[in-house]
Amino acid sequence: MPHRPGHSSEPDSTGPAATDSSNRLKAQCIRPAGAWLRLSVDADGRWTLCRLAPPDTSAPCRDGDAHWIEAVIAEDRDALLQRLGGTGGERQPWQQDCRIRDSAGALRWIRLNAHPGANGDHWDLSITEITDLKTREQRLRLSETRYRAIVGLQSDLVCRFLPDNTITFANEAYCTFFGYSRAELIGRSFMTLVPQEEHALVDSMMSRCNADNPAMISEHWVVRADGERRWVQWVDQAIFDAGGQLIEIQSVGRDTTEQRRLERRERLRNRVLEQLVAGAPLRAVLEVIVEGFEQESSGRCSILELDRDSGRLYTAAAPSLPPEYNQAIDGLAIGPGIGSCGSAAATGERVVVEDIATHPYWRPFRALAQQAGVAACWSEPIRASDGHILGTFAIYHDHPQGPDREDLERIELATNLASIAIERTRASEALRISEERLSLVLRSTEDGWWDWDLSSDRVSYSARWWEMLGYDEGALETNRYLWQLLIHPEDQARVQEVFDQAFNGTTNAYSVEFRLLHRDGHYVPVLSRGFIQRDADEHPIRVAGANTDLTERKRLEQRLRELAETDDLTGLPNRRRFFAELQRELDRIRRHQTPAAVLMLDLDHFKRINDHHGHGGGDAVLRAFTEVLRAELRSTDCAGRLGGEEFAVLVPGNDLAAASHFAERLRRHVAALRVEYKATRITVRVSIGCTQIRHDDADPDGILARADEALYRAKRNGRDRVERA
Repeated sequence: MPHRPGHSSEPDSTGPAATDSSNRLKAQCIRPAGAWLRLSVDADGRWTLCRLAPPDTSAPCRDGDAHWIEAVIAEDRDALLQRLGGTGGERQPWQQDCRIRDSAGALRWIRLNAHPGANGDHWDLSITEITDLKTREQRLRLSETRYRAIVGLQSDLVCRFLPDNTITFANEAYCTFFGYSRAELIGRSFMTLVPQEEHALVDSMMSRCNADNPAMISEHWVVRADGERRWVQWVDQAIFDAGGQLIEIQSVGRDTTEQRRLERRERLRNRVLEQLVAGAPLRAVLEVIVEGFEQESSGRCSILELDRDSGRLYTAAAPSLPPEYNQAIDGLAIGPGIGSCGSAAATGERVVVEDIATHPYWRPFRALAQQAGVAACWSEPIRASDGHILGTFAIYHDHPQGPDREDLERIELATNLASIAIERTRASEALRISEERLSLVLRSTEDGWWDWDLSSDRVSYSARWWEMLGYDEGALETNRYLWQLLIHPEDQARVQEVFDQAFNGTTNAYSVEFRLLHRDGHYVPVLSRGFIQRDADEHPIRVAGANTDLTERKRLEQRLRELAETDDLTGLPNRRRFFAELQRELDRIRRHQTPAAVLMLDLDHFKRINDHHGHGGGDAVLRAFTEVLRAELRSTDCAGRLGGEEFAVLVPGNDLAAASHFAERLRRHVAALRVEYKATRITVRVSIGCTQIRHDDADPDGILARADEALYRAKRNGRDRVERA
């Protein structure tokens, strides 16, 4: 029933309590708030306002007429009057938000809920103040606008999606990276951007997202609109409602394809060097190089070794090419115009044949190439350190094409590794042959020989033997104890054991390595091979042998070990060696409870430097940064390059505060760095994460993960800063 002046009525159940008691309006406006409000119109169209007590109370009603429509501001009044003027059977309930001014002149929002009266001649209205609601909505819109503006400028890939994987937001970088417009992305499942074989992995990670585990870091393949696959690392942050229900996930991604590629190449390089140090056969080492290249390329590869005497190329490694093809080109003569490899070996220049079917170099071999299913062949000469040609590295493709920049980088790495492998193997083979020859003439040569006549207890040493140790012949007393006096203390027991076993056994020869003291104080590594002469009763009567100076060989082995543990661009320890140093420091902390800290460093916007200045500019920046880093290190510190633009520093004896101070000093020095490259000056910035090593840390991975979290925070908070973890 409509409410008439002077009559009471139950309050409308749609309206909550209105504004506080301080909200007072003047005449012809809404009267003091704090109670429920109800409006009605009488038969003459006169608007009245009655102040009613809230539901379920016995407070008395105090009626009073009020022409309240003038309280609504002019901009909202016309629309409201139009709503209120509706008549007839078509009238339906409606809701309208309006602004009024209170007694202090401040704007306030009210919401009117209208229902047609039973007789159709009036409206029953309930009023609720919604000023706070409107303020929150405005702040939310402003916050969302700011969020979209800030995220839209990020170079990282940012998106948000619902629990059912539906994308609700994507920034410009995300759209550009995947090659879709925002309209094409919003509303689709982000799983359509993930290769099918990665779905199980991604689903498994998403299923672990809950209130106890709201943040996750993952890395997997994605596929772009053009079909290209890229590695992306994602940092996912779950968003929950007040009841703990997952409502949305924000994901921030970073393209790690190049980093993965560099890490893969570093692993290949280390594996090759490790096999060389271990003495693996050349064919096995070269096949590792070929297989490593083929993992990054769609092509098939071969390495041919050049026999300089015959001027022919022989197959050294080609595991993916048909055996019939390898057999046909084995022993290929070199010369200009003889295929890709024959020409490259003869000219010493790269030969790129993009289409075998039309290139004149391949005219005699077209049928063979067709049978092997190859349509393009690029060949790079493999050079020794002195510049002469050792062989060729060839890449075959099943359709015509030429190399791009990444192909050329991979080829350069492969030929460099193949050069090291071939040279090292040839040097080892030459040394082996030399040592075999030496063993045949050892008794008659004067090159480092010695002789001990047991019957007379007389010992002789050749001039070369003395020369190896820096002495003039006969400078020291000559007897059988001399070599024992000169041998390194750490080698004495082992060498004596070998000598005794040979002397008292049935063998007539022995071989042992040890160190002899040089006149200037250093030790000379030697290979001593001895021969024992026995009488008819098998008793030793004479022992003779020769010492070979192993200094150069040991130097080469040490160099190979260093290459396997050192980053060739910066000269810093690589990831494997740094992890070993970190493990040793962790073991020391567990024993002695001494402080130590680790820093993770990442050059800011390094990809942009590479894009603008090329990899030559990027390499110049890395070398210059390394010089600044070395200048700040103490002799006890250890810095390593973990890959790409990422570095780590171990600072023994420092707590987190001291390490952070060191990091801030390093950051300032890097910020002042200007790298000159091709008439341009490149500015360098670095973000640093610091963490304390704890005695209960399980392994280096956990320590670096903690430092990496701080580094990510430094990146997220604006870069060029230091953060602790």
